[in-house]
Formats: sequence, structure tokens, C-alpha cells
Amino acid sequence: MLGDTPRKLLRIMYHFSGHFKRLPTLPEMERLSGRMPVAIRDGMKILVKENYISWNPHAPIETAVIIEGWEREELNTELSLDTKRSLQTSNLDYW
Repeated sequence: MLGDTPRKLLRIMYHFSGHFKRLPTLPEMERLSGRMPVAIRDGMKILVKENYISWNPHAPIETAVIIEGWEREELNTELSLDTKRSLQTSNLDYW
């Protein structure tokens, strides 16, 4: 699960690239996210580590490539056995 800053940066990059067909520059990311440049770079490094984006930390942030535009869903491992069975069964079992 991503923290607040990396999740926000990923959403901004995804929507910005869909609207403007390019990724935002650092000043644009500062304005849109409300974060300082250091926090933006740290968030970008987390996104690289978690394999959401491909980016060289020595390059400008607009050179990043989005691999996955949405945060991954993590299934709760503490679900009861009945709940897991109901998630695995299809709707056809009812009919």
C-alpha cells in the first residue's frame, strides 16, 4: 500500500498525462501536489521501488514512464474461510 505522497503523485501523473499527453514538470508537480521538491523526489523513488513507474532519479521527473496508473488492491489476508469461499465462487452457484 502506498503512502499519501506517492499515491497522490501517481494519480497526478496519470491524470495529467491523460489530459495533456505529457508528464508534469517539477514546478507543476509542486503546484498540483502541494509538496516540496524533496518530498516529490522521495515519493517518486518509492514509486520506482514499488514498480509503478520507470524513472532515473538523476533525470527530470517528466522523463518518468508510468507502468501502472492505479494503486494495487491488496486482499486482506485475515479474511475468514467462509468469506474466502464466497469470493471464489461464481454467481452461477446461486442459480
